[in-house]
Amino acid sequence: MNLITKKHNLMKKLATILVVFITILSMAVMPAAQACSRLVYDSDNGPVTARSMDWFHNPEAKLWFFEKGMERKGGAGEQSLEWTSKYDSIVTSSYDIATVDGINEEGLVVNLLFLLETSYGQPTESDKTLSIGAWGQYVLDNYATVDDAVKGLGQDPQPFKITTVTLNQLATSLRPGSIPDDILSIEVLPGVTMGNLPFSLHMSISDKTGNSAIVEYIKGEPIIHSKKEYDVLTNDPIFDQQLAINSYWKTLYSSLNENNIAGLFLPGTSSASDRFIRASYYLGAMESNAEEYKEDRRSELAAALGIIRNVSDPLGLDGQDLGTTQWRTLANQRNNVCKITNDTDATYFFEYTKNPNIFWASMKKLKDKNLSSMVFDQTTAPYLSGDVSGNFQAKAPFCWDLLSPTCDNDD
Repeated sequence: MNLITKKHNLMKKLATILVVFITILSMAVMPAAQACSRLVYDSDNGPVTARSMDWFHNPEAKLWFFEKGMERKGGAGEQSLEWTSKYDSIVTSSYDIATVDGINEEGLVVNLLFLLETSYGQPTESDKTLSIGAWGQYVLDNYATVDDAVKGLGQDPQPFKITTVTLNQLATSLRPGSIPDDILSIEVLPGVTMGNLPFSLHMSISDKTGNSAIVEYIKGEPIIHSKKEYDVLTNDPIFDQQLAINSYWKTLYSSLNENNIAGLFLPGTSSASDRFIRASYYLGAMESNAEEYKEDRRSELAAALGIIRNVSDPLGLDGQDLGTTQWRTLANQRNNVCKITNDTDATYFFEYTKNPNIFWASMKKLKDKNLSSMVFDQTTAPYLSGDVSGNFQAKAPFCWDLLSPTCDNDD
């Protein structure tokens, strides 16, 4: 190789590095938001969906089991949608007013993450309405596969209009101190405080085949992206823009991989775009190791947990107007024997970040208790680990009315 060729190759490398550096800086100044992440780690043994929940303050998470056949109301006033649940489910609630994560007995998983650009639109007098707190539960109750959910949620006219409130409004209806005033006053965008933000979410859905869908409401209309390859979701910007950003990085990595240096230039901030890129990169890079883990579901669960931890924000992080990771979940979706639990039904794992242990609940064991609604409050048992199915206690389900979270079925 002559000197001119060497210089040319060096200049190409330096130019590539400069582009990467400029891109990282541009992403670092994107608006701060809640830093939740979700990914689907798939294999011949079936998918594992992992999710992190970041928030400015403890969202008072609890685990619930709901039996099929429950009569539901959408928590959105006189026009509320009503339905009867078709499937058993294990879910995580926030503030006892919202189902924000969960799995049903068919292996369908939903995860709700913050999206500032959301706009659900205003319901008319003829529209059925659904509280944002009930949206995730509605999907778990009614659909067995991603294709079913996409067909149902994408109907024209829309089957319902989602209603929501600002965080200031939500704080006034919760137990005093649930969302402290100093949190609500944090400026998350120029001239916009945390309390002024609407409780606005987009949804990821995955099923036991590994199929995925992303559902966002933009200008009042549902925008649904459905493809198995849509295995990562974070926050803003909207999903099609995240895909464009990630596509750019994939092209860049193809060039960097010629010199085996792609992994040296992963964007490392807490921004939604950086987390999206890191999770996508690690999922892709781990495909070559799939054979090693195929015979050990424990390793596959650990691999998924490793990636979702990589895109989490540690407790005590300060100065970035970002929430820290409060909890993480793993959903074992395929009906196969899990060597950790020895169960053949769906299993739901939970990691509370103030506790160094992981625990889980078995769909089969909870079904066998023959109770229609049960709760496990992990904050009251900080030292528990392993299978906590036996620790669920009978309790009436929570309501989804964000402005009046107490209701007739509270005990």
